[in-house]
Amino acid sequence: QLRQLDMKRVTEEERRIASVVAKKEEEKKRESHKQSLLKEKKRLTINNVARKWDLQQNRIPNIAPNQDRKVSDSPQDPSQLHGSTVSAFPEETGSLDSGLNNTLQGLSVTDTHLVEVDGDTLSLYGSGALESLDRNWSVQTAGMVTTVSFTFIEFDEIVQVLPKLKIKFPNSLHLKFKETNLVMLQQFNALAQLRRVDQLTI
Repeated sequence: QLRQLDMKRVTEEERRIASVVAKKEEEKKRESHKQSLLKEKKRLTINNVARKWDLQQNRIPNIAPNQDRKVSDSPQDPSQLHGSTVSAFPEETGSLDSGLNNTLQGLSVTDTHLVEVDGDTLSLYGSGALESLDRNWSVQTAGMVTTVSFTFIEFDEIVQVLPKLKIKFPNSLHLKFKETNLVMLQQFNALAQLRRVDQLTI
């Protein structure tokens, strides 16, 4: 192989450098594709959780329950990512991978619930996500979380795990409730068992 300009033969060092650059570019493409799959799986899971919630609240008829499951049957099923540093998607358990990367610091998802740690915020979607509080969280992650967000989970179910929440995430000062059937002021009495809750968002 010859250079285009001076017609000198390419040295072995130049070949090596070119090979390294090409590998890095390929790795970037793979990582970008992997992150796209993660984001799409997250979006579909939240849609599934929202649909299930609406069905429980009798807001929509029970039609096409498997509509959003088509991603699991596609050739680009994110479950193919097993063995990577990004959390794979267990179909039966909501367990957290120990090797979560820095881009999505924590992502555990099934078709019925989703658990995500993004920065200082722990987001729980669907009642099954509450089981994540029984998992072993790293000291770094547990100390980093200051905000916990609950979405599409019955408030009465949340109340049952609040003591466990403070044990697992002692620095959680901000609680967010969205679509939790929190409808009466009396329900707030259940939050009195928590120490150091500085902010509530409903």
